[in-house]
Amino acid sequence: MVALYHLPVPVITSIKDDHLALLRELRTQAGRAGAGACLLEGAALIGQALDAGAVVRFVIRAEGDRDPLAARLAPAGVPLLDVRESVLRQALHTAKPVRWVAVAELAAEAGDEVPYGDFAVLLDGVADPGNLGTIVRTAVGLGVSDVVCTAAETDLTSRKVLDAARATVLRARIRRFPSPPDAVRALRERGFEVVATSSYGAIDQSLTPLHGGPVALVVGNETDGISQPVLDLADHVVRIPMAGAVESLNVGVATGISLYELRSLRAEQRALAALPETERARLNSLLREVRSGDQPTH
Repeated sequence: MVALYHLPVPVITSIKDDHLALLRELRTQAGRAGAGACLLEGAALIGQALDAGAVVRFVIRAEGDRDPLAARLAPAGVPLLDVRESVLRQALHTAKPVRWVAVAELAAEAGDEVPYGDFAVLLDGVADPGNLGTIVRTAVGLGVSDVVCTAAETDLTSRKVLDAARATVLRARIRRFPSPPDAVRALRERGFEVVATSSYGAIDQSLTPLHGGPVALVVGNETDGISQPVLDLADHVVRIPMAGAVESLNVGVATGISLYELRSLRAEQRALAALPETERARLNSLLREVRSGDQPTH
C-alpha cells in the first residue's frame, strides 16, 4: 500500500488560483479578521502550529522542496499543494525566497460565556510585535491561556507576532475590551486580583500579599509602562528588584519573571493556608525575611 504522502501532489498553475487569492487576502489584518485565518510562513512555523493543535486548512510548498514536514500533513488530514516558487512569491508580494506557506484558522475570541483560568495577562499598550509574540509564548508556556487585549489595533495574527510566539497564539484564549480600565474592572468583577509592576511599586513582587484567588498580571507599554488609570485600579502595584544601573527590563522578559514568580507565590500561599495557624505564621515570617534579604531570626 502506498503511503498517502507519497501520492502525486496537486500543482497550482495560475496566479488566479483560489488558494493564492486567499494568501493575498490574509496579508492584511482586516483580511485575516474577515477570513478567520492567518498565514504561516516557513516549514518550521507550520510544524509548530501543528504541534500546537492548530487547524491548518492547507499547505503550499515550492515545487521540488523536500522538507520532512510533508510527511506530517496527510496523516493530519492537511491538503498539500505545489506551486512554482516565483508564482508563490508573486502571490505574497515578496522578493524573498518562500518555500512553504500555510493557512491556519484563528481561534475564536473568547466571550463572556467562556470560563477564565486562574491566571490572565492584560496588555496595556504593548505595541511591538516581537514583544507581543514573546508575551503570548511565555504565558502559554507557563500555563496561562487568557490573553486580554485592550486596544483595537492590537494584532496578534501578524507574521512577526506568530513567528515570535512560535504559533502559540493559535492556542491562547484571546479576550478583548475597549480600554485597559474596562478590562481591569471586568476582571475584578470576576474575582481576579490585579497585579501591576512599576519601578515605583511599594513592595517587591515576591512579597505580594495575594489572597489565593485568580490573578491578572498587567504588562505595560514599552516606553511609558502601565498607564496611571490602571495603576490606580490595580489591587497591587509591585516592583521587580533591579541591581546596578539597570532600571527596567524588556516587557517580554519581565512578563516571564512576573508570571513565574506570582504563580509560585500563589501556590505557596495556598499551601500555607492549609497549615495550622501558628505554623503558618512562623513560616510566613521566615519566608518574608528570606525574600527581603534579611537573615532569618528563627
